[in-house]
Amino acid sequence: MEQELSEIIEKNIWIFPIVALLITLVLNRALHWFFGWRLKKLQPGQHVWRHALLASLDAPLRTAIWLLCLEIIRRKMLPINKQPLLDQIIAPTVDILSVVILAWFVLRFVEYSKNNYLAYIQSQQQETDQTAIDALAKIAWAFVLIFAAIAILQQLNIPLASLLAFGGAAGIAAGFAAQTLVANLLGGLTIYASRIFKIGEDIVFPGTDLAGTVQTIGWRATKVLGWNGKPLYVPNALFNSSNMVNHSRLSHRTINENILLRYEDYNKVRDIISEGNRFLEAQTNLKYFVFQFDSFGDRALKLMLYAWVQADPPGQFVPFADFMKAKQTLMLGLADIALSHNCTLILPTSTIHLHDKTPPRLPEA
Repeated sequence: MEQELSEIIEKNIWIFPIVALLITLVLNRALHWFFGWRLKKLQPGQHVWRHALLASLDAPLRTAIWLLCLEIIRRKMLPINKQPLLDQIIAPTVDILSVVILAWFVLRFVEYSKNNYLAYIQSQQQETDQTAIDALAKIAWAFVLIFAAIAILQQLNIPLASLLAFGGAAGIAAGFAAQTLVANLLGGLTIYASRIFKIGEDIVFPGTDLAGTVQTIGWRATKVLGWNGKPLYVPNALFNSSNMVNHSRLSHRTINENILLRYEDYNKVRDIISEGNRFLEAQTNLKYFVFQFDSFGDRALKLMLYAWVQADPPGQFVPFADFMKAKQTLMLGLADIALSHNCTLILPTSTIHLHDKTPPRLPEA
């Protein structure tokens, strides 16, 4: 039976590629259905690695089967060594495509693993350093691409020593042209190494309009969502040459305000300060405070409040809204104390004395 089938295929050579293509098509559809069926039962946030493996294996595996099918057809229709020139072209091409498919699978696995792990952490309501995870994923991408490039160069019979020698000469010229790109790449590596901020934190560049929440850290630029809703793309090189404040790591926020009283209320200042300090000592969200008489102003007595507002309980970041609520409580509380002593709060005012410009009348003779 097998011999008769072989004779039929030999006589009708066109039957073989059709049969091979049909089998490959059926196998691909079966694999696609199987992967889809399995992935519906796996939750990314619960089955981190199994979901990542199946999701990343689907498309590359089916592509590899098509490549294998075409190679089998080619060897059947054009046996090896009968077309040496064609063999010299096709063989490296198949090897290069195999390397590309393998690298494709590994990169997909890295990306799915990262996303699934973040989903798992979120579902467990645990804290994690998303910046470190993103850095590990980018490093894995870099290694995979480098090894894939080396493998492809070897298939093309390009010696690495010659390539490095050429790169040494051409790198000088390319370095001047790509110095900005290199500076941004080094800036990105500095962010990952020093961890001056991470995704989700608020950063501010003093003296500029650059301020917002970090969304992504790329190879060339960092995406920051401005507090006005506008996305900002900050070149990574800027982090190596400019001062930056990480607002999300503030240990406290500062209040520095003055309460102004009339000079007529001088005799009540000591009582107000004493009662005000007792009021401030009762606050649990103050890390440090000073409430004392400051100076004799030009138009008012100045009582200075200097305080550090921290989170309650301490050790956490103080959101701006919570800080403003705390500041409101303190300022209004001190103002109420002053008013309870029958003091009058005044605004900074200026007094303008208008002189009569009418010329003096001369005495009558």
